[in-house]
Amino acid sequence: MTKNVLLMSMDDCFAYWRYRNVYGARLQTPNLDRICEQATAFQAAYCQVPVCGPSRASFMSGMAPHQTGVFDNYTSVFDVLRPEQMWSYRLKLKGYYCSTAGKVHHMFKPLPDEQHDTLYNHPSRHVFFGPKRDAAHNKYGGLMGGVGTTDEKLDRQYYDARSAQDAIRFLNGYEGDAPFYREVGFHHPHPPFRTPDRFKQMYDEEDFSQPEDWAGGMDSSAFVEEFVPENYDQSDLEHWRKSVRNYFSALTHVDSHIGRVWDALQASPHADNTVVIIMADHGYHLGDKHRFRKFSLWEEATGVPMIIFDPDNPVGREITTPVATLDVGPTVMDYTDSAPLQGCAGRSLRPMVEGAAPDAERAVPTVWFGSAAIRKGNYRYIRYQDGSEQLYDVTEDLSQLHDLSKDSPLMPEMRKALDETTRAYGLTQLDHEEAVPDPTTYLSVLRGVRGPVRAASRGAVSVGDLPDAPGAPGMRRFYVTLPENGTVHVPPGYREVSLAADVIGSLTDLRIVLNDDGNRVLFKGGHKRFHLTVEDGAGDDFIEVNLDPLTAHLTRGDNVVNTGSADAQVYCGSGHDRVESERARTEVFGATGDLTVICGDEEDVVHCGSGRNHITCGGGRNEIFAAKGQSVIVMTKEADTRITFARTGLPQRIEGFNGGSIDVTDWTVMGEPLVTKAGRDVVVSCGTEVLTVAAAKIAEVRAALMA
Repeated sequence: MTKNVLLMSMDDCFAYWRYRNVYGARLQTPNLDRICEQATAFQAAYCQVPVCGPSRASFMSGMAPHQTGVFDNYTSVFDVLRPEQMWSYRLKLKGYYCSTAGKVHHMFKPLPDEQHDTLYNHPSRHVFFGPKRDAAHNKYGGLMGGVGTTDEKLDRQYYDARSAQDAIRFLNGYEGDAPFYREVGFHHPHPPFRTPDRFKQMYDEEDFSQPEDWAGGMDSSAFVEEFVPENYDQSDLEHWRKSVRNYFSALTHVDSHIGRVWDALQASPHADNTVVIIMADHGYHLGDKHRFRKFSLWEEATGVPMIIFDPDNPVGREITTPVATLDVGPTVMDYTDSAPLQGCAGRSLRPMVEGAAPDAERAVPTVWFGSAAIRKGNYRYIRYQDGSEQLYDVTEDLSQLHDLSKDSPLMPEMRKALDETTRAYGLTQLDHEEAVPDPTTYLSVLRGVRGPVRAASRGAVSVGDLPDAPGAPGMRRFYVTLPENGTVHVPPGYREVSLAADVIGSLTDLRIVLNDDGNRVLFKGGHKRFHLTVEDGAGDDFIEVNLDPLTAHLTRGDNVVNTGSADAQVYCGSGHDRVESERARTEVFGATGDLTVICGDEEDVVHCGSGRNHITCGGGRNEIFAAKGQSVIVMTKEADTRITFARTGLPQRIEGFNGGSIDVTDWTVMGEPLVTKAGRDVVVSCGTEVLTVAAAKIAEVRAALMA
């Protein structure tokens, strides 16, 4: 009989088994524990990238991060892949009834209809967050405040409670003839660690204690401190205890809802024919190494729970050899008798669930832009983008405080294993000049290496300029960062540019010089990290930022700049340039080319150029200086708009006039401006100057001229 598949995904959940008793208080996961009594617990499972969106993009597509091209939370997998490329789409084609609710792909809200309807058989459904912020609560302190809501009637409003209830309704009600594939997405233990109060009270703050070896410090790396910097003071023991309690309470909370879904399955007609997979996107640091976060290549951030229940093999097993989240797709394909995923580096875990011996020699990678790590046997080996290395015996040094890389005889073996493994997952790290990259990989040129003998076909990651980069045709992405302020040049053959980091240390000013091929500059980060300056080339360039302040110098080509929520200055050039502002102050300087500006809802200033200018005003405070060229100014919202016209000898036009001020003081050297009606329009004229205000009232225009 064809098996059903139930996939449950947690968020920010570390491999809880190994940390259950590490922090003094015992982590309580009674429901996961009873499931593991008849399931296979893969206790050394690792994500392929320690960030929510990229990890989910990887394990839901069956592609490694350097194959999807998704490395940060600001790029959706569906920006670069079609929904038909997800392995779950194969199940739908095979006749499965595919259903979902909650966060499985990287969204707490449903996918857009076009993507959702391709992957699933029912309309999308929202899972809402709750209770409301003003709900009665206690605060236990620590990170995020340690909120515990006290009204038990509100417990069912939590995201995880609602997601579980949606799954329970499905399991209780599904009577279709087709087998089903059902996703259940949970939020916890992701911050802000808000739970019903009783989950906070399960843990006594005084029971928490730090491992003794933390007091001895750690062997660190300059690269790590720069690009994954410390963000937590572990010496504040009281705050740390409260913070770990918050995380534990959130994990115990989601455990309770996993138990509810499990019980509903066991009580349903589907119990004997449903494979259950429980997993997470990545792990989390709980104050170790002065970090309370994800993003690192250490065990805490890369290790995840992976549990597989097969009703035909209800035997409790513990597998401690490494496996990958990328194995989920091949495993589901195996259980559903589907064709294997071609080109997928993952493996089916079904043989181990059925009792086969694990591959003790397997190395499982985790990557973070151009840096990479593997877990192989008892060891974790990391090689960072700057060429620095770390090696840990994780069985003897759980917190990875003592780096063995300087004198371990295992280093040649581990380097070879990392090189072979990362190439299979789409990344070539070049650590010497003679190395030849696999043509189908991303290329990571380690700092100090002269450069590759040929370009990789997918893209490159570097700290600073990509040295001696060979030109090559094709669309390649260039991920770049710097340890300090400076300039990066985009080499020929690379078309898309993004930042190879999510957290920045001392970098405050980054300048990027584009090539002449026409580039896409995508800096869609979620916080103000540095000031970005972009100098364009001869091609048609597209620049998009979110919160990083921007200065763009456009000289040639037809260019598009989207400033998002970033303060920006855009100096336009001789082509047709388009600037779109959304939620911050943007100042645009026109030049000799044509100019199109879409103003946002904050404060925008536009200096029109000598070409044709088309300005659409937003809902914010807009100031427009039409001192050159011919301008059409469109007002779409009521706003505080000030328009200043200088003498150009060219006709000017305002459409949708709805107030503000019009300044024609520069015209008055030729006499007093005349305001007349011409059909539905109002015409303001003076000497050689003419302004047409379309479909306006003459009194309103006169009032604006006097404002």
